Amino acid sequence: MLKIRLWLLLLCIITISLDKYSFISRFRDGVAVFAHQKISYIGYQIHNYPKLLFLQKTKQQSLEQENSKLKQQVEQYDMLLKQQKNLNQDKDSINSLNNLSTIYDKFNTVISRAIIDINYLVNNKLLIDKGSKDGIAVGDAIVNQQGVIGQVFITNNNNSQIMLITNPDFKIYVQSKDTNSKMLAQGIGNNNLIVKYINKTTNLKIGDILVTTGLDDIYPANLAVAKISKIFYENNGFNSAICQPVADYNNLQFVAVLKNANK
Repeated sequence: MLKIRLWLLLLCIITISLDKYSFISRFRDGVAVFAHQKISYIGYQIHNYPKLLFLQKTKQQSLEQENSKLKQQVEQYDMLLKQQKNLNQDKDSINSLNNLSTIYDKFNTVISRAIIDINYLVNNKLLIDKGSKDGIAVGDAIVNQQGVIGQVFITNNNNSQIMLITNPDFKIYVQSKDTNSKMLAQGIGNNNLIVKYINKTTNLKIGDILVTTGLDDIYPANLAVAKISKIFYENNGFNSAICQPVADYNNLQFVAVLKNANK
């Protein structure tokens, strides 16, 4: 009986040792710890989910507000840069137009802002922000750094309407910059002028610049008017030429009103 008890005791000791120090025990303990951690984490998430959701939503709203503020700041800075750039361009344009008074010393210069409206597209007319109170009168010449723009044909106290050189009612005597051959140019709309009755012996070619003659006392001499874009033969024995204005009407901001100082 004692022998059996000893064997049972020995078996218990071996079983306890195997349970405590074998890989099975370590595996079981690891699984138990892992399961406990996961269960605790899931419980924490479930318990704190409303708080986490609220914090996440609050953080998202805060980030959206910050992004909105940053976007507004960027737009403001961009607008300020554009305004500064426009101011610098306006300043350069005005300074360049003021220099015309030194080039054409027989003319007084009034700088005006060009206002493009429906008349520009339909009737080849332009509005400027200076009128009779500024000394503007019907017939005054309108130019910019590039060349002739047109002529004042209506004026009131605060502004004036300009007939562009492409207007069918506009005519101007011009001459070839290279040959000094004089001819009459007339607007035909669609950003074009036409010069008729050109003698076939006159040496004109596409790309030639036509300039003012200075004989009309309205425009200074040798001021660019138009560039020849096409030359063709008429049945009356003369040539005609289609021309385009030298001045870029699509980018007009400021123009100079030239007033003959001798009048």
